[in-house]
Amino acid sequence: MLGLFGNDDSHPSPAQVDLHEAELKRHGKAYEFHRYDGAGHGFFYYHAPIYRPEAAMDGWAKIFSFFGRQLSS
Repeated sequence: MLGLFGNDDSHPSPAQVDLHEAELKRHGKAYEFHRYDGAGHGFFYYHAPIYRPEAAMDGWAKIFSFFGRQLSS
């Protein structure tokens, strides 16, 4: 599981992300979470004021890397 979260988001909030992460750890699940300061929900929306180009570009790199690793086997 890959998760990309803005730390300024309220749905899920950073506290909710922490809860999700704790449960994934508790159940021994494989996951990769990345969080971005100064980004809220929808920071990938390039056509909206909420767009955060640095977070979005890093997020795309994380997505391609994650799928490259997961789909290569």
